Amino acid sequence: MTSESTGTITPVLPPAPRAGIDFESLPWNLNEPEAHKYIHVTTTAGDWTSEHYDASSDTGLILTEVKPYAATPLDLYPSTTSLNYGTTIWEGLKCYRTASGRAAVFRPDKNHARFSNGAYAMCLPPPSYELFMRGVQAAVMENKDLIPPFGDGMKLYIRPMLLGSGQQLGLHPSPRISLLFYVSPTGNYFKGKSAGLNLHLETIKSRAARGGMGAVKCSGNYGSTLRPLANAKKQGFDDNIYLELDSYQKGQLDKALLQELSAANIFLVLKTGEIVTPSLDRGTILPGVTRDSVLALAKEYSEELKAAMIESTGDDSVNVTISERDVTVGELRNATEVFITGTAAELVPLASIATGENEEEFITKFPHGATLPGGPVTAKLLSILREIMYGTRSCKMTEGWLKDPLASPEDFRTGSM
Repeated sequence: MTSESTGTITPVLPPAPRAGIDFESLPWNLNEPEAHKYIHVTTTAGDWTSEHYDASSDTGLILTEVKPYAATPLDLYPSTTSLNYGTTIWEGLKCYRTASGRAAVFRPDKNHARFSNGAYAMCLPPPSYELFMRGVQAAVMENKDLIPPFGDGMKLYIRPMLLGSGQQLGLHPSPRISLLFYVSPTGNYFKGKSAGLNLHLETIKSRAARGGMGAVKCSGNYGSTLRPLANAKKQGFDDNIYLELDSYQKGQLDKALLQELSAANIFLVLKTGEIVTPSLDRGTILPGVTRDSVLALAKEYSEELKAAMIESTGDDSVNVTISERDVTVGELRNATEVFITGTAAELVPLASIATGENEEEFITKFPHGATLPGGPVTAKLLSILREIMYGTRSCKMTEGWLKDPLASPEDFRTGSM
C-alpha cells in the first residue's frame, strides 16, 4: 500500500492471531492441524518448470495447489520411493511478528541454499530460488492468522519438503517428485523450564561419519538419532552430544572431537575469551541457520560482548574471539558457558555434559547453565539475535535477513525489512 501524501509504501500487517488458541503454551510439535492449509506440487519431468511457477507473471501451480491439511492426506503407495529408500529432505523456517507488528520470515535464502544442496545429494530436482520463496510465502499467506502474537519464542514454523513420491522397486531416482510446504504454530520453547539442558556424551552410537550425509537435512539423519535419544532420556538426560566417533579411542576421551546434537549445533565459551563451534569442514555437521547467524553476530558485535565475556570468565583483560574449528571433549572442562543453537529455541544453555552407563567416565558442569537464559555471553547473544529478529536492531551485515511475506513476491525474494 502506497501513502498518497508521502509516496512511501506502508507495510501490510498480518491479521490478528486466530482467537481461541493459547499460542504461548503450544508445544514444539504439530499443533492445530485442523486449521492448516498446505501446498503440494509434483513433477514427473525431472525438473520444475514455469507450470509450477512463473515469476514474470506470478502464476503457477504453487499458488493453486493449496489443500486443507487434515482433510487431504498424501496419496502414497507401498512402493513409494521415499518410503523405501529414504529420499526425503526438508527445511525448517520461522515466521513471527516483529516489534512493529509486521510479519517476518528469518533468512529463508539460507534455507534455500541448504535445500538445494540436499536435493543434489538425494538425486532430487532442486526448486529454483523463485519457486522455493513463493512456496514459503504462499504457505504463510494461506495460514497468516496462525502467526502467533508478538513475544519471545513464539513462531509459525514452516517446513518445506522434497521427496520421491513415485512408485518403483529398484534403486533409482524417483519418477515422480513432490514439493510440499506445511506449517505449525509453536509456543515459547522455554515456557515451564527453569534450567539449562543436561546432555549425554554419546561414545557408542554414531550420528554421522565422514563421506556420509551428516551435512544434509535428510530424514535419515534424524531417524538414526531416535534410539540413542530414547536411551539417553531413560538415563535422565535431555539429549545426546555426538562425537566424530573415528576420533575416539578408549582411555583418551578428552582428545575425541565433538560433533553436534540430535538436531542442534553446539558452542563453547572458553576461559580464553574464545567463542567456538565445531567446523563444518569434515562434512558431518549440519550447517544450521541459527549457527551461522550467531557466528556472524558474534563477530559483528564482539566489542559489545566484551563486558559479558569479562563477567563470564572473571578476566578483566580477556578479548573476544570467534572460531570454527575442531573442538575436543577436553575443552569442555575449560568452558565457562556452553549453549546450543536451533530454529526452535534460538540459544539454549547447557547445565552439564556427562557420559552414561557402561561408558568411559566423564562429567563437567556449567554453573552458568543452572538457570535461564544462561550465562552472560549466552544471554547477550540471545538478546542481540532477538533484537535483529524483531527489527529493533540492524546493521549493514544483517540487511536482507528479514523478509516480509505480506510484501510483493519480488520484494519477498529480494527486499529487506
